[in-house]
Amino acid sequence: MLIVRDRVLELPDPPAVGYTLRGYQPGDEKAWVALLEHGDFSDWSVERFDSYLQGPERREGSHAVLKDGSIVAASFASVQPDAENMGRLDFVVSHPDHRGNGLGRVVCTAVMKHLAGRGYGSTVLFTDDWRLPAIGLYLSLGFVPRMTCDDMPARWKAIIRKLGLARNDRRTEHHRR
Repeated sequence: MLIVRDRVLELPDPPAVGYTLRGYQPGDEKAWVALLEHGDFSDWSVERFDSYLQGPERREGSHAVLKDGSIVAASFASVQPDAENMGRLDFVVSHPDHRGNGLGRVVCTAVMKHLAGRGYGSTVLFTDDWRLPAIGLYLSLGFVPRMTCDDMPARWKAIIRKLGLARNDRRTEHHRR
């Protein structure tokens, strides 16, 4: 899925009433790894987390939402290595006890605005077909599907049907590769 910089800059900053948004800070590693595990992102460890943070934009652009000092939502900022001038939104996750409070929107917007502010012309993200609530969020933010494989149109048709969106809904327009 892809969103262009101009669309990102138009996004309002969503409220996080009762929560605190901030960037990554040293010492977040264990809590962030535990949160990733709650989001079905397996194979994370503090060592992998530390290594992952070495990538461009990750230390400065990754964001977390806290409740009473605990990380309850987060996402990494990255750079898409095979594309020029493209940022990437990675591993968006919310703790199950805090889902439905708009925290995914908060961290996604913060990361995307960081990348747009650094001059990236677009932001890409990758997700799984079964992550329907996340896909609904990404579409509502302005991301559009990218057709990178021959089976993508049929897969997106099924996703749109499952989400109950109209086929001519502007959010479901797509980009070729």
